[in-house]
Amino acid sequence: MNQIRRSATWVMTGTASQVLSQIVAIIVLARLLTPHEFGVVSVAVLITQFLLVFSEFGVGLYIVQRIDLTDNFISTSYFMAYFLGIVVAIVLYTSAPSMAVIFNIPELYAVLRVYSLMFLIQGVYVVHDALIKREMDFKYLAKADFVSYSIGYAGVSIGLAWLGFSYWSLVIGHLCQTVIRCGIIRLSSTKIQTIKPSFTEMTRIVRYGLGQTLSRLACFLSAQADGFIIASRLGVVALGIYGRANQLITMPSGQLGQIYDKILFPHISKIQNEYKRSATTYLIALTGICLLSIPLSVLVWLLGEKLVHIILGAQWVAVTEPLQVLALVMPFRLILNVSDPSARAFGKTYSRAWRQWIVACIVIVLSLILSKYGLTAVAWGIFVAAVMDAVLMMWLCIAVMKISIFELVSSIFPGVVAGLLVAIVACIVKYMPGPWQNNELMSLLIAGPLSLITVGMFVYIYRIKVW
Repeated sequence: MNQIRRSATWVMTGTASQVLSQIVAIIVLARLLTPHEFGVVSVAVLITQFLLVFSEFGVGLYIVQRIDLTDNFISTSYFMAYFLGIVVAIVLYTSAPSMAVIFNIPELYAVLRVYSLMFLIQGVYVVHDALIKREMDFKYLAKADFVSYSIGYAGVSIGLAWLGFSYWSLVIGHLCQTVIRCGIIRLSSTKIQTIKPSFTEMTRIVRYGLGQTLSRLACFLSAQADGFIIASRLGVVALGIYGRANQLITMPSGQLGQIYDKILFPHISKIQNEYKRSATTYLIALTGICLLSIPLSVLVWLLGEKLVHIILGAQWVAVTEPLQVLALVMPFRLILNVSDPSARAFGKTYSRAWRQWIVACIVIVLSLILSKYGLTAVAWGIFVAAVMDAVLMMWLCIAVMKISIFELVSSIFPGVVAGLLVAIVACIVKYMPGPWQNNELMSLLIAGPLSLITVGMFVYIYRIKVW
């Protein structure tokens, strides 16, 4: 447990630093680039992330999850990671012209060819990254993430956008971030012996990786299919607006989710034969994530308009309604971020996969149907899918770890109470007359700390275990 706490401290430190860098980048870039420019890069990133599912093929996850490691296995994993990176890079490079035609975005031709370089770089450090995660050296990873994002992406993108490089500022920023992170990870003390790849180990990796890829593909579609549909049906500008709403939500929720994913997966993998310890760890994590996400979700729902004006500016007012709906999605996605790595640690690859494919189908169908009613309607469809996703994955976890429904509900209940308390605080700030009513920044500066204090007092008074 002490190792978990030390790891969590470093992951949270790195996450907090990265979130601050992201906030600065969003605030500045939103005032230097247009929705169209963001939309072009958003489509390119969607395509790149789709192919990333196949380039990784679960190699890194298998290294973390597998109980025993041999030099033969590590060497084979390195060969496969690099080989898959080359193959996917070639696929993206050669398909760039077709993607530009399919999405009717001429800029994609050159942008996707530049993004293909990222797969060559990532193939070099996938194994090293997994070995560091397996050892739970999150101090090193936190430094790598912070430096690569703040200098590679935020610094480069802001500088180039200010110089008038348009959407290329974001593309080059992403590439620099990948290069810097690769360099830092490769400088780790982890050494890989170059042994001839083993066919036996390769077969095991393929068997594991196939299930992981099916699962991750479904997970990707459930998270990103709405973006593809919006781009194809509503246009690149609409995706630029929707993408900013999604980014404002995924910025805190995605980082919070990564904290739990990075810590829970390697820890529960090590104690996967101890069901009671695994269940206790999972339930404590679930309580913690609900206490963080539900109050934050309520705060964004009630004060979303003020948040958009301050962070993005008045020209992005169309972001407000989708943002408020997507805020309600946040707790369910974070519950998934706790449940999924917990189930993954037990090797429930195919049990996860079919559940995620159900959710992916729901996302695709609802997005296709609701896209004709606008961005807010699509966001409501995502809310329905997120609820289903969280429920299905919790169902798997309680079955695997032999957890009762009462224990599960009891772990979520404190977060619901905290959300109600924050709703009262936010409503007072929003509707009670006072000098803050005409000052959006003052409203947020009052509501935010008051909500944090309220939740903190609730946790302290009732001695709720979240650590």
